[in-house]
Amino acid sequence: MLKLVLTAVIAIGIASGPALAAGTSSDTSSEAAATPDPLVAKWGDLGPDYLAAEALVKAEKYVEAIAALEALNKPEDPRVLNYLGYSHRKAGETDKAIELYTKALTIAPDFVQAREYLGEAYVQAKDLDKAKGELAEIEKLCGNQDCEEYKDLAEAIAAAGT
Repeated sequence: MLKLVLTAVIAIGIASGPALAAGTSSDTSSEAAATPDPLVAKWGDLGPDYLAAEALVKAEKYVEAIAALEALNKPEDPRVLNYLGYSHRKAGETDKAIELYTKALTIAPDFVQAREYLGEAYVQAKDLDKAKGELAEIEKLCGNQDCEEYKDLAEAIAAAGT
């Protein structure tokens, strides 16, 4: 039954439009269309296999997501590296996650979501100083403390410090 539901979710996602980069919105308003995702502009559309892998991540099927992301054979795409890091982190493999996020950020240093997730991995590893370093980088990239990634990481750091 779960396979049927997951297949339906993937099919709906594929039919609904172009692939979204990790962290992008599915908003189809003219404002969103006027502001293309810079990662998609630079790295291109990853297609339906990426959407299927993304659906596995969102379904919290991290082992399957890792296999699907690795099967894309895109070891230099920061979006793939970011979701691989996320999946490894959620599967309890914090060191591997940090390695993958770091590689993604070496390729795309302005990838704010990867910085947030790297900071969260540092929180998970109980390295709050490094997490705070990522928080400061996010603030610089966002230009303020109002972006979602800043708020999410700040909340994780605050929760870990109590």
